Amino acid sequence: MQEPFTFKAAARLVDFMRQADQPGLINLAAGVPGWDALPVAALEAAYREAFEKDGAAMLAYHHPEGDGALRDLIAARLEHRGVSVKGSDLVLTTGCTQALAVMLSVLVEPGDVVACEAPAYYGLLELLDLFGARVLPIPLLPGGAGLDLDAAETAFRRWKPKVAVVCTTLSNPSGATLDLPARKRLVEICRENGTRLLEDDIYGEFADDGAPTLCRAFDDGSTVSVVTSFSKTVAPGLRIGYCLPGTPELHDAFACRKTQQDLHSAVVTEVGLRHFFQRGEMEPHLATLRERNRHRRTLALDAIARSFPAEAIVAPPCGGFMLWVQLPDGTDMLRLRDEARAHGVVFAAGQVFFPQRLAPEGPQYFRLNCAKAGEEELVRGIETLGRLLSS
Repeated sequence: MQEPFTFKAAARLVDFMRQADQPGLINLAAGVPGWDALPVAALEAAYREAFEKDGAAMLAYHHPEGDGALRDLIAARLEHRGVSVKGSDLVLTTGCTQALAVMLSVLVEPGDVVACEAPAYYGLLELLDLFGARVLPIPLLPGGAGLDLDAAETAFRRWKPKVAVVCTTLSNPSGATLDLPARKRLVEICRENGTRLLEDDIYGEFADDGAPTLCRAFDDGSTVSVVTSFSKTVAPGLRIGYCLPGTPELHDAFACRKTQQDLHSAVVTEVGLRHFFQRGEMEPHLATLRERNRHRRTLALDAIARSFPAEAIVAPPCGGFMLWVQLPDGTDMLRLRDEARAHGVVFAAGQVFFPQRLAPEGPQYFRLNCAKAGEEELVRGIETLGRLLSS
């Protein structure tokens, strides 16, 4: 069993974002949607309606927790995922990143033990490094089944982590999804050990069969907090996320900390999204996105099957637009990264998703984003990687 440890994050979020729209590259790295997936016409109509009906009110200072009507609509959506809360229990944020950062800043002091998946989102690892946490990495089960709960139960009993951060549906980068019994068990493990479960639901709406029941459905808020956003499902430029802190005390602490940072998030985008929902645009848009993601994953998986070494392993996820690839032992990732870049292809190397160093002689990994590049570019980029891996 690995002891909790402090670490230096292997990547900076700012560097990934700087290359998100860099011209001349087939970008299979940053986990962002393609422009053709954005509901431009529907949002334009929603914003036109927002200006007509809300006018100057959405250009003024606003409630620190966000647009009340939008929060009510989000709370109603959560009912379908087993979570019964009021809109006033939510705090709107500037994307999921702010929700995650503020929640961690409230919960974590330097030296606190924080459990997370291994691999985990590099932005989360950067935050845990920033806050001086001692990280407790929990391995994943093979085949995309999610967190190894037997390992988690043993580690939690030994180390009593203050917080556990888990992306329960289509985890970034692995694509793993916890089934319903596993979600319930995870909540029980956290409750038994006094651990606050911070459930990251950023990809929950992308599950092919519809958004699954949240871990928060098995809790009254005393153990589970939720963070997510509409950056993947509607448009990243809106910068709208939210946090369900859980208890009144955590809600107040979260709202206070966030208000100290920015007073409130952008009112115009919140009101526009509210009208987008009220016009009935969300469900048809999600259906289109799920089908688009399924098609893109199929293209990518087919290209991998015909061009990558036979030893490469990919567990097809149950939705979303990213693939996690395990490469043969000893693959020279630095060489692959540099040669791919020279051929105009970028990807997210696996090392940035682990707090610990990967042994160079062991398995290597990378994450591929199937959503941003055009279809022809996606296939060409993967085939280029396959040729480089075989050379």
